[in-house]
Amino acid sequence: MKKPLHQIAQITTGIYQKEGSGGEIYYLQAKHFDEHGRFRQEAPLTKSLELDKRLEKHLLIEGDILLVAKGIANRACLYKEQIGQAVASSTFFVIRLQEQSLMPDYLLWLLNTQRYQKLLQSLSKGTQVQSLSKKALSSIQIPIPSMEEQQQIVKVVEQWRIEQFFMDALKNSKDRYYEHLLLFTANGKNRKNA
Repeated sequence: MKKPLHQIAQITTGIYQKEGSGGEIYYLQAKHFDEHGRFRQEAPLTKSLELDKRLEKHLLIEGDILLVAKGIANRACLYKEQIGQAVASSTFFVIRLQEQSLMPDYLLWLLNTQRYQKLLQSLSKGTQVQSLSKKALSSIQIPIPSMEEQQQIVKVVEQWRIEQFFMDALKNSKDRYYEHLLLFTANGKNRKNA
């Protein structure tokens, strides 16, 4: 079964707010998430907004999906409460699921697949900066497998991420090894003279 996104989720835009030097809540921007939509622990994140009535209704809740609306990559990011109280910048659409039959982690994975990234790019408009409209985003069809199948997909995705992490670490280690070995050789040294 498939449903258009607007039937299963509330879609709002992030807010534009001038940041201050201190505050009570975070102002999340695209730089706070990596190319896979995961929160960057190393990204500088400071509480830069004072909480008022206007911002209160824009506070993110666990499971909100932030979709980058501008630029060449419409990656989806998942907000988790452990980040702290936050609002999303106007760079994002905030997708809040209204249907219990859909897992945020599943939708996050789906939106970040190559197929959906290409679809979102094809729906974006603009000459200088590509921008995705709320209307276009609302209309995309979302396949809704059973909850059990969604859980299986999420589990495999998590296992694949772990495998990718170790493969990347191995590749980096081998790159350093061969670079060192070749530099050693290039400098006219060999193991006998070392």
